[in-house]
Amino acid sequence: MSIAFISDLHLEPIENSRLKTFYDLLLRAQSDFNSLYIIGDLFEYWIGDDDQNPINKNIIQNIKNATDNGLNIFLIHGNRDFLLGSKFEEMTGIQIIDDMTVIEDEFCKIMVSHGDVFCTDDVEYQNLKKTLRSEQWIETFLSKTIEERIDFANQLRSQSAESSSNKAENIMDVNMAYVNEIIDKNKIDILIHGHTHRPAVHKLDSGASRAVLGSWENNEGWIIEYKKGNIELKSFPL
Repeated sequence: MSIAFISDLHLEPIENSRLKTFYDLLLRAQSDFNSLYIIGDLFEYWIGDDDQNPINKNIIQNIKNATDNGLNIFLIHGNRDFLLGSKFEEMTGIQIIDDMTVIEDEFCKIMVSHGDVFCTDDVEYQNLKKTLRSEQWIETFLSKTIEERIDFANQLRSQSAESSSNKAENIMDVNMAYVNEIIDKNKIDILIHGHTHRPAVHKLDSGASRAVLGSWENNEGWIIEYKKGNIELKSFPL
C-alpha cells in the first residue's frame, strides 16, 4: 500500500504555481500511489459548494479526473475549508473523512489529522472554531449571498493574520501532552498532521513518530510518502 499525504495548499481562485503543481501532483499520484490524503486546508477559503468560480470548478474537474482514473482521494476539513460538503464529494469523487481517522495495514497504525485539534493552548482559536463549526452559524452563513460570504472570508483571514502575529509561537503549536495522550490511547505508530506549517518528523519517547507537513508557500510544497511502514517527508519546488 503506497499512500501520499499533503496539507495546507491554501489554493485560491487564482491561476498560479501552487495550482499548477497541484494538478501535476494529481497526475503523478495516479500512477505512484494507491491513495492520496488531503489533510486540511486544500483551499485558502471555501464559502460553500454552490460557489461557481470558474477556477474552483476547474480544480473540481481535475480532482474528478484523478478519482475517475482510480486514485482514492480522502479529505479532512481544515480550518480554512470546513464548509466542503457532500456536493463537493459528489462533484469530485473524493471521500471526506473525520479528523483523527486511523489507517492501518500489516506494518503500522497511522492517525491522520489536520492538526489544529492538538493546539489546545490556543484557547482563542479553539473557541472561534467551536463557533464557526456550529450548525446555526453554518446555516446563517450559507444563507448569505456569494459576495457577502467572500467578504466575510477575507475579513476572517485578515483577523487571523493579525491575531497570529500577536501570539507566542508555542501557543500556536501542538500541545505535546495531548499528542502523547492520543497516541498512547489509540496505540498509534505514526501521527501525520499539518496546520502548524512546521515540517519535520519527530521521534517520540514512546517510539511513535509525529510527522508534520509543511504548507505550500514560498515556492516550496511538501508531501509525505508512505510505504510498508516507512514514511518520507519531501519538499519540492512550486
